[in-house]
Amino acid sequence: MISLEKSGLPLYLNEKNHVMALSALLEYESYKRKYVEDMKGLLEDEKKLNPKEPFYDVYRGIDYPHDRERFRTYEIRYDVTVIMPGTVNGECKKTSGHYHGWNPQKTKTYAEVYEVLLGTALYVLQKSRNIGATGQVSDTVVDDLILVIVHAGQTLIVPPGYGHASVNVGDGPMVFSNLAYIPCPVLYDTVRYFHGMGCYVNKDAEGLHLKRNENYAGLPRVKYATVREDAELGIRFGVPVYKSFQKQPELFRFLAQPEQYSDEVMSLLDYHDSLSEAIGKGGIS
Repeated sequence: MISLEKSGLPLYLNEKNHVMALSALLEYESYKRKYVEDMKGLLEDEKKLNPKEPFYDVYRGIDYPHDRERFRTYEIRYDVTVIMPGTVNGECKKTSGHYHGWNPQKTKTYAEVYEVLLGTALYVLQKSRNIGATGQVSDTVVDDLILVIVHAGQTLIVPPGYGHASVNVGDGPMVFSNLAYIPCPVLYDTVRYFHGMGCYVNKDAEGLHLKRNENYAGLPRVKYATVREDAELGIRFGVPVYKSFQKQPELFRFLAQPEQYSDEVMSLLDYHDSLSEAIGKGGIS
């Protein structure tokens, strides 16, 4: 069993089947596994698929009973996702990708916190100012496209306005947690309409290769980034976000109030000239 110690919780991953085990003290609300057949329509190459090949698992609403009231008060949920190792026709396994809905004032869409617990993640972020504006997903225009490398022990705040998908670019399983604002609508239709996010991430013996998704018209130039800390938003690398929320839940008020924190969240992205530079000397784990 692999200890997911960066979570600060008694979570363990079975090395053979990549199923997560929780201490008896922890509980979760639901579990779901997605297979290759569930990802059809989102992959670059869908020839000769094994429909029952596991893709990723999601464990929702993990908490200790004594923390439950705190999570409910702030309307926040702690989840863990396990993306399986390997590729499908050369494409790295990933989550399906989605956008977030608007706040009541219709000024910003909601943010989300992603903390990598094991492996290396590449997050595809794409901004669409007109998301949901016309009611027609075909009208979506991508204004900004950012690939963010996040290593184990680091945390990304997905900025308001950005759709996102998580990609496992390592050789083993990739595990990440998230803090999500429960009232936030989650919108999948746009990504599925365009057969995925704006960029596909492929991998072979020579490394990672990117391919633009030509189903989108007029995609902008791809940017590359890594992440920065912000203690005022509860983000300190090496300090589990569960523990941060447990001690100071008020720091995560930005999840419910995206319009007040959008610029600060965007400032946590550190831009680089290339993907290899973003990956850095530490490489991919």
